[in-house]
Amino acid sequence: MSGLSEIAYETALPGQPLRVFTLRGARSGPTLALIGAVHGDEYEGPIVLSRLLARLDPGRLAGRLIVCPAANIGAVAEARRCSPADGGNLARCFPGRAGAGPTEALAALVAEHVIAPADALVDLHSGGMALTCPPFAGYCDAPGELGATARAMAEAFRAPVLWRHAPPMPPGRTLSFAAERGIPAIYAEAGGGTFPPSDVLDLYRDGVVRVMASLGMLAADAAKPPAPPLRLSGDGDLDAALTAPATGLCTARIAPLARLAPGTACFEIHDLDGRLLETVCARRAAVAVFVRRSRWVNEGDLLMATAQEET
Repeated sequence: MSGLSEIAYETALPGQPLRVFTLRGARSGPTLALIGAVHGDEYEGPIVLSRLLARLDPGRLAGRLIVCPAANIGAVAEARRCSPADGGNLARCFPGRAGAGPTEALAALVAEHVIAPADALVDLHSGGMALTCPPFAGYCDAPGELGATARAMAEAFRAPVLWRHAPPMPPGRTLSFAAERGIPAIYAEAGGGTFPPSDVLDLYRDGVVRVMASLGMLAADAAKPPAPPLRLSGDGDLDAALTAPATGLCTARIAPLARLAPGTACFEIHDLDGRLLETVCARRAAVAVFVRRSRWVNEGDLLMATAQEET
């Protein structure tokens, strides 16, 4: 029977269950999982996915959607990147482990009830409070049908930037768990911040709908194709990106998509008395993707992640 249903799974945080919605279409077709707010300070996913659930007509849908608008609801409620229960980073814990710590157990719920039953996955992220980045879709260029389908999904999203990652994806991610299960997956990123702009929300919504159309779940969009995207490649591992060598007030001297030469001055970190502590320079020729947004940094905080432009 077509229509919308919900299951709420108990988490370690009382009164903050993992809410998973299933929208069944009127015709048979694939199952697409949609996830938002794996990081709690990334609001694009919850906003877009909740609106999508309210507006999609199941009579037009082939297959089903499994939608988790706010995977890390405890962190969303406190506008925090990581879990308030144990400080864990949900985006590094997949496939998780039931009965372990709160974040590991939450990852196990998402893995079992959202990702594992799906034929494809779209995970909506953003720069959150600390970072900014251009709108882009990322995917792992795995061999065979898995990579080909992921690449087609990323192309269908029609973001202005595509970031291709060579396999394997770093461990602990939704995409790495999906790959282990043979599930093609993409993720989306955009600038972030407290109030996501309407153009980004529209891009995410339209991108998800176009991915659904590419999978045969909705009628295809006959709109004019956009300009070719900027194509980037690289590992995309923010855990191995450029970090702050000192604690203080940070000023970014470059913006996302800046083309960097080795030695380009990218950030200055000052003490509270105005004394320059560090000038942080690019290590190699690259394109800046993620750039620090928040002005205060602690030693070891992420400053910038880069990629290589494909020709």
